[in-house]
Amino acid sequence: MDATRRHLTVVFLTLLSLFITSTSSSFAATVESLGDARIDHGVRSGSWTISAGGASLSVTLDPSKDYEVTAIVSPSGRNWIRVNGPDTVVTADGVQHAFGSRDGGFSYAFVSTGNDGRHLQLDAAFTLQPQNLLVTRHLAVVSGSPTFEVWTSFRAMGDPVSLSNLNAFQSVVSPGAIHWLTGHQPAQGDATLDTAFARREQTLSEGQSLTFGSSTRSSEQTVPWLAIDGPGDEFYGGLMWSGGWTLTAARASAGLSIDWGLAAMTTIAGRMPVEGPHAIFGLARGSLPEASAALRSYIIDGIRGGRPLTPLVTYNTWFAYGTRIDETAMRREMAHVAAMGVELFVIDAGWYAGADTHDTSDFEAGLGTWKADPDRFPNGLRALTDYAHGLGMKFGVWVEPERVNRSVVGQDGPDESSLATAHGSYQSDNSALVCLAGEAGRRWIVDRLTTLIDSVQPDYLKWDNNLWLNCDRDGHGHGASDGNFAHVTALYQILDTLHQKYPALTIENCSSGGNRMDFGMLRDTDAAWMDDHTAPSVHVRHNIDGLSLVFPPAYLLSFVTNFLPEPLRHSPDLLLYVRSRMEGVLGLCFQSASLSDDDVAAIAAQIALYKDLRPTLATGTAALLTPQANAQDGPEWDVLQETAADGPILLYAFDSRDGADTIIVSPLALQPDLVYRVISVDSGTIGDMTGAGLMDVGIRIVRSPRTASHVLSLIPQP
Repeated sequence: MDATRRHLTVVFLTLLSLFITSTSSSFAATVESLGDARIDHGVRSGSWTISAGGASLSVTLDPSKDYEVTAIVSPSGRNWIRVNGPDTVVTADGVQHAFGSRDGGFSYAFVSTGNDGRHLQLDAAFTLQPQNLLVTRHLAVVSGSPTFEVWTSFRAMGDPVSLSNLNAFQSVVSPGAIHWLTGHQPAQGDATLDTAFARREQTLSEGQSLTFGSSTRSSEQTVPWLAIDGPGDEFYGGLMWSGGWTLTAARASAGLSIDWGLAAMTTIAGRMPVEGPHAIFGLARGSLPEASAALRSYIIDGIRGGRPLTPLVTYNTWFAYGTRIDETAMRREMAHVAAMGVELFVIDAGWYAGADTHDTSDFEAGLGTWKADPDRFPNGLRALTDYAHGLGMKFGVWVEPERVNRSVVGQDGPDESSLATAHGSYQSDNSALVCLAGEAGRRWIVDRLTTLIDSVQPDYLKWDNNLWLNCDRDGHGHGASDGNFAHVTALYQILDTLHQKYPALTIENCSSGGNRMDFGMLRDTDAAWMDDHTAPSVHVRHNIDGLSLVFPPAYLLSFVTNFLPEPLRHSPDLLLYVRSRMEGVLGLCFQSASLSDDDVAAIAAQIALYKDLRPTLATGTAALLTPQANAQDGPEWDVLQETAADGPILLYAFDSRDGADTIIVSPLALQPDLVYRVISVDSGTIGDMTGAGLMDVGIRIVRSPRTASHVLSLIPQP
């Protein structure tokens, strides 16, 4: 939970409830309100309702009753709950208990509410006997979004209590087609790139089930998100967790059961609270595009606490230079790309002492020294920060705080006892993971990070993670099975510390590409490198088409590279290569000295176009109007719509050159009576038409001899 949420003003309601009861036994009070968000208490019925964005969640919460969720109502008025019951379970000392069940050993303790100026929060506290464990279920909303955030915290009031398989959310909801997104790593036995971040859908028959999850990092196999179709509504949900997790969706006669929590583990609750993973879920009127829009509003206002996503034109050194970087080359490149319109220059791996500059892909050597190589950077990295600022750019630096080369251990690096092992192995030939759960390892990382930031003064950190194991080593403050849980919990604490100390610092999420794409990392990071495979263009669009179903496109980063089949020098279709990355955060990675003046001018023109279009991207959500782009057997055209919060719309259309010369595209969710001006960035104004007309008739896009990419703006007219 972020720092703001930890300091909610809590109002205890026992006396208030007694007062209302004595006044009117049927009175229902609004206890908290903020915009369209409310918490209401029905005293006579013993019910509480938390609502926002037209959706509501109702629970029974009273000393004389079991805790149950009785309704989750969509903005259209439909109750999705098919079976009343608790929305989580607690496994304490090896025994599973339905949360809030009196027969299961729970006793009502208290209810509290809070309002931090952005979130409303309802807390339901029960004690579990005989363990003497205080268990609190938390429910939160923000105004304007039909989304609920739920989690459970635990505190032992006596002896420590073991907790297993921490559950985030369970329910039985209305059945419908299930949508999910595959993870970053291809399925076993499938080496095809475009199986990553692929949209999937299945309707379960009675008795069928689906199980997703990861035993390591969050999005290695499946992105922790799902959606369920309903008649006129879309249910959506996600897990705010960056480590191992599991989700089972099973079709029974009563409906579709959802059970979402952490992968198998056991941890200990003592006097210090243990906080379980947060889940989010909500209900949107419409289908997947409306669910994405509703989810985005909660991402910004609920998860990120109002911090916007600001996509910058970003240059990165890795694919162009590898580890062969020095101050002279970087200054030269910075001057070139600043003149092209780049806003952020990021020096990637290899800047530190000990890096192998002969094998330019080997960045493990020297990893963990945290000192700029004095031979290659005699003036240190701070000189590059100042130089970038003098050119009007921001400056960023790559770090991999969670990993070190074992050659630096005990010297510049941490003590060996701080390193993570699984069954006695580092699970790497030359490097090791630093276990963040251990106090010594965590302190070493925070010290190195703050020293680097204080000395270099970067605007941006690229936080990478290229090694993962579930630590089972003694002495780190975790047990044999909860190393994953403890490491991720500590990771969030470190990121929170950085945000508090350096509130203007922007952080990029990278994990060998997109192995930690989840709402927990989205809370603490501002851009995400989707994939180390940042070419060909169709693969980049495939990733954006998939991930923008879950994450705002302004979070999704990819790079234009000098990829041999798609060369930038005298390119056969430079517009296609650049515009394929413009759907998200536009990244560039090439040696500009290898380009002709015409190449440089063409890229600069597309950067200028991106900046013109960026206001839509910055607040926008995406909707795919065709099948997902795919390098093998993909659609003849792939078209993505991005819609800004205040109305402007972009259509990105790409022609595979293998199919039809034209496509008719029908935009989604336009205001029927509003007139839109349709403008092609290449050929100018096409015409004006009402939203109803555009959605009905569509827009015909014709293959161009110049480029396979087309960008259309739909601008609402006064």
